[in-house]
This record gives sequence, structure tokens and C-alpha cells, in this order.
Amino acid sequence: MRDNTLYQNASYVRKNWSTTIDSVVHERPAFITRTHDKVVMADYQLMDEILDGYKFHLTLEKETDGSITGYLEELQLVENGATRDDCIRKMIAGMVDYAEDYYSEFSYWSKAPNRISHIPYVLKLLISNDDKIMEDIICQDGRS
Repeated sequence: MRDNTLYQNASYVRKNWSTTIDSVVHERPAFITRTHDKVVMADYQLMDEILDGYKFHLTLEKETDGSITGYLEELQLVENGATRDDCIRKMIAGMVDYAEDYYSEFSYWSKAPNRISHIPYVLKLLISNDDKIMEDIICQDGRS
């Protein structure tokens, strides 16, 4: 059985908002309860650490016209660019667009059986900049 003293009541958090935020940022995440709802509050740095193991696998294939097509396994995205770098740049932009669209309709997409597994990747993209996203892409060559 979990120690219920770990959870903070939502009324307490609301009355002590600044203190709670300071604690979450500088000490540890907060577990908050409201009736039957349970919420975890964490800062970006901790979320980044939690999501660090999630990587993106991009398969690049050269087309007959010389362009490069990339397929991102985790989100089932496809982009095409004139060069390898162009394809990767377009893919990053597409990944961010996808994450923002997913988040704006989160209540719909997070319940779709074929999209629920995208949640950690979407969260990772929403808290990352383009350089960090690039670090988390593993490129592999496909069939030529």
C-alpha cells in the first residue's frame, strides 16, 4: 500500500501555489489528489530525464529522382527532401507539427488505439528544441 502522506490535497496546492511550484522545480515532483483524481506535477528537466530513453528511428531512402525520403517509425511520418539534410530538417518540422496537432486534440488522439503509444514521443517533442530532437534521431539507410 502506498504512503498517502506523499499526496498533497488540491486545495492545499491551490492555496500554496508558489510554494508548490518552487518545491517541484527545486526539490521533487508533486503528487496531487482531488477527490478521485490523481495528478503528478513535474518540471521540464525531470520530464526530459524521464523521456530520455525514447529515441526516434528514421529510415532514409534515395529515390530514383535523387531526392531522399525519410520514414519515422515511431510516429509513422514520411517526408521527402532534395538532400539528406533537407529531408531530416523537414522531418523535424513535421514531427513538431504532429506533436502540436496531437496535443491540441489530446483527448481524441490519446484514446485512439493506434496512436496511444505516441504519447511519450509527443511529450518529448513538446519539451525539446530542434537541436535536442536531432540528437534523439537515429538515422539508418533503407533500400536504395
